Amino acid sequence: MLSAFTYVPILARENLGISELLITFIVAGYAGASFLASYFFGRAGDIYGRRIVIKSGLLLAIISFSLLLVSSSFEILFIVRMANGFCVGMYPGALAAYAYESKMKMGRFASWGAIGWGFGTLFAGYAAGFNIYYAFVISTLFLGIAFISALTLPKLPRIVVKVPLFPVETFKRNMHIYLAVFLRHGSAFAIWTLWPLFLYDLGATTFTIAIVQATNALSQVLFMMTITDRFESRTLVSIGLISSAVAFAWFPFARNVIEILPSQFLLGFAWSCLYVGALKFVTENNEDRSTASGLLTSTLSLSGVMGPIIAAVIYSIWPGYTPIMFFAVGMSLISFVIFWRSNHKRNENNDIETVDTTAELV
Repeated sequence: MLSAFTYVPILARENLGISELLITFIVAGYAGASFLASYFFGRAGDIYGRRIVIKSGLLLAIISFSLLLVSSSFEILFIVRMANGFCVGMYPGALAAYAYESKMKMGRFASWGAIGWGFGTLFAGYAAGFNIYYAFVISTLFLGIAFISALTLPKLPRIVVKVPLFPVETFKRNMHIYLAVFLRHGSAFAIWTLWPLFLYDLGATTFTIAIVQATNALSQVLFMMTITDRFESRTLVSIGLISSAVAFAWFPFARNVIEILPSQFLLGFAWSCLYVGALKFVTENNEDRSTASGLLTSTLSLSGVMGPIIAAVIYSIWPGYTPIMFFAVGMSLISFVIFWRSNHKRNENNDIETVDTTAELV
């Protein structure tokens, strides 16, 4: 999934002649479709079962990602990326709930996604050096392997939760987590919208871009597997927000790809803390775990919609990457303040909330 994400902007600008502003629309379309799918299918995972949602999403993702191989214009690429986003938005909520119910620690669970991103990006980056479309062949093959592995998932005793079409209570119960993630990730996604082009303009090749991305991903693996499961969720989120601001502030001062690499270790640490902290919170504190995890994925996807819009607005006023990066620094700090104040008020009120759902074991 993320291997394709890295190389779509390069395909769009360098091969199809699509402008940076139109690229932001492609990225936003992908994220918007993912937002809708993760909202509805997160709920479906609680109602119909985790495994059927996981397998259906992966199967459809294989088909839609293969269509990147015939994307030869802005219109086709836009439609295909929307289909990609919808398909990959179907299964993350159900997958997180399944992992939790399998007694898997959330840090270790998240680390496998980072491993996939790191190695997938390296393979895709090497393949793209021969032909940019080969990167999407790699993505499709990896999704195929994921689907085959999903067929082997054992059936678990599960809780069937009656979830309303609009789970307002679930959202309210976790709103401070969702808001913190949204503000930080929305501004971060403004950077990621044009990130491959930023690296390309620093002199990177498709393979050195892959090395940069893999450095981030593999550092996530290190921190997720060794640190994140040892700390409480709120602490992880706070650390993730502060360290994100520091990492984003690093980017504008890099003069070449080598100077970007150290920031990727810090960025891997920041995202490991924020993502695992948020994932731990929604799975530990909600009975409707698939819905709560799906709303977290929806929040990430909605951030992916806002990010390209932010990038387009800032880029049209101040062309260049630096203003977008400093905007992300500011938003990460603001999200930390909001999150810290919310937790402070909860502690003062000793507000321990319980989940009010109707469930039966099947």
